[in-house]
Amino acid sequence: MTGGPARVEGTLTSWDDDRGFGFLTPTSGRGRAFVHITAFGRGTARPRVGDIYSYEVDRHGDRGPAAVRVSSVGTRWSVPRARAPRPTRAGRVALVVGLVVVLGVAAGAWALTRGSTSPLLGVLTPWLIGGLVGVTVLTALVYALDKSAARRGRHRVPERTLLLLGLLGGWPGALVAQQLLRHKTSKRSFQLAFWATVGMNVLVVTLSLALLR
Repeated sequence: MTGGPARVEGTLTSWDDDRGFGFLTPTSGRGRAFVHITAFGRGTARPRVGDIYSYEVDRHGDRGPAAVRVSSVGTRWSVPRARAPRPTRAGRVALVVGLVVVLGVAAGAWALTRGSTSPLLGVLTPWLIGGLVGVTVLTALVYALDKSAARRGRHRVPERTLLLLGLLGGWPGALVAQQLLRHKTSKRSFQLAFWATVGMNVLVVTLSLALLR
């Protein structure tokens, strides 16, 4: 019978307390690992540079090696308590912007359908709406699974998968999940890529409806 993943001891060599992440460097001095606040076990004190921790390394993330199941040396890791996250002010603005975009696209689609003489558009529109609703729900569920994996120190959903789901039309679900779960909201590069997928999806849907008309 084999044991679980090997644990490593290392020192927290950098930490951004406002954004909740930093880097752990093993005692060997080689192969530092990214660590997020959600990786720390229940009861662990607020991280400080110089603190020593025991952790496992997940090498499947988009950022490279990441420390998971982090605990103080000599203690056992336990699942952190779930907190009821609340959207920040910027998050509420993002939700409003997303709602306005959804309503705008829906209104445009309705106007194009009403004024169209194309029978193909009338046939495809219900399928298009159903597909977008389905991928939106799926995207929200995938975000929730990734958030749970982050809390429990399990393998994460690749960021490219999350972005692809948004590009395919699931971005409203992604936006809601991001803000309600406070997930993927602090990484600027991801947010820039995410909003780029929103723009591309809206553009493709609008142009497709216009051409079918």
